[in-house]
Amino acid sequence: MRVLLVDDHALFRAGMRLLLDAIRGDLVVLDAGTIEQALTLMQEHPDIRLCLLDLDLKQVRGLATLRRVRAVAPAMAVVVISANDDPAIVRECIDQGAMSYIPKSATPEQLTRALARVLAGEGFLPRAEMTIPDGSTASPEAALTPRQREVLAGLNRGLPTKLIARELGLSEFTVKEYLSDIFRSLGVHNRTEAVIRASQMTLWQTPLLSE
Repeated sequence: MRVLLVDDHALFRAGMRLLLDAIRGDLVVLDAGTIEQALTLMQEHPDIRLCLLDLDLKQVRGLATLRRVRAVAPAMAVVVISANDDPAIVRECIDQGAMSYIPKSATPEQLTRALARVLAGEGFLPRAEMTIPDGSTASPEAALTPRQREVLAGLNRGLPTKLIARELGLSEFTVKEYLSDIFRSLGVHNRTEAVIRASQMTLWQTPLLSE
């Protein structure tokens, strides 16, 4: 699997390369120190499955970084790895299509576990963010059909409804119906809450990332 690491600190990129190799030796890791380099690599390598993205690069900072990446590669899974642990930013990143959010304040052991989960196709969020604001709950036995899990996996990757439909060979209307059923089963009201709930319940393993 081809992975893109985007961070403007060369030492951090080198350390992440070693850690990723220790977790999975079959990864092909590309790296970029600027948003321009990252976007060029995405266009040159459309088979990149996963991007590990620092939000605060020297040329562009914050959510604009994520939006630029998503605009160029909407089907690519994006995991934000950032020193910013503001809960509002974490949720906004999920709103904007990030698959997961890993704080740089994590210990080496926590970082290793988080990356292992991400590479297995599971979502990861800081523990403080794994809550639903209105306190709604879903039964631990909440069961999703195989097709619903496929739709949820697409949601986890931040895919818009149109791309989920295209990948699964379904109409957009059908995907929207599945999403409504998923929200009802999980006891949530929107995409972001569904991603959080699924992270709580470990409801997925995305085949795209586990291959």
